Amino acid sequence: MPRFFRNRQLILVLLIAVALIAAMAYTYDTERYLTKAESVIGSVFTPVGKVFYRMTNGISDFFSSIREIGTLRATNEKLQKEVEKLRKENIELQELKNENLRLKEALDFKTENPELDLKLASITGKNPGNWFNIFTIDRGKRDGIKPGMAVLDEKGNMVGQVTQVGETWAKVLAIIDRDSSVSAVDVRTRDNGIVRGDSQGGLVMIYLPLDAEVLEGDIITTSGMSRFPKGLVIGKVEKVTKEPGALFKQALVKPAADFERLEYVFVVLNMTETGK
Repeated sequence: MPRFFRNRQLILVLLIAVALIAAMAYTYDTERYLTKAESVIGSVFTPVGKVFYRMTNGISDFFSSIREIGTLRATNEKLQKEVEKLRKENIELQELKNENLRLKEALDFKTENPELDLKLASITGKNPGNWFNIFTIDRGKRDGIKPGMAVLDEKGNMVGQVTQVGETWAKVLAIIDRDSSVSAVDVRTRDNGIVRGDSQGGLVMIYLPLDAEVLEGDIITTSGMSRFPKGLVIGKVEKVTKEPGALFKQALVKPAADFERLEYVFVVLNMTETGK
């Protein structure tokens, strides 16, 4: 029973407090002073009201934060998708830019060398490894391709020669392959030799005369004493060596073509008289 009465007393106090607050609100007049009773009740219940107000605001802020977190997460996911889309588009644009640059270089070379009958081809496959020692192109018999024809990169640098031909494809042996060889000449000194591959992405020019004045930095081109047209750039001399007792000198040559990044090549349809 005492607990019952205590609860009734608490309820009664709260009812009186609510009634007084309501009366204060109803009789509020900015031009009069509060009564003593109103002042006491206000002093008692104002802190309580502040607590309830803060609790209410805190709960409201909590649920608002939850809603904001959900909104931010959805926005973040949307932005991530947009970033990924833009990244892919940027890659595609960069690829198109690079492709256009390569094709422009190829067109420029073809325009500047009207004496060469050139057929542009794309590389469709290659042997395993970093180097394009042996690769396949998308041109064949129906395009006039024949075994022995010279193959150049899009800038006109010597790449190799056609070895096999199908109706719509052809296989190319690169000059960097050790089974490849081509007659060559030093542009500056006119010393002749044979350039062959070393299977490590480089070239070596052999059978150079002992009195050859070949130097580092000299440009090596096709000599015209084979089926290939004269003057096709093969590479640049990096080092000249002579073994003790050897009858010839030899030169290490860096290929002018980039055999790690080939995409397009030219097939030279017109061969020299010696190659027909």
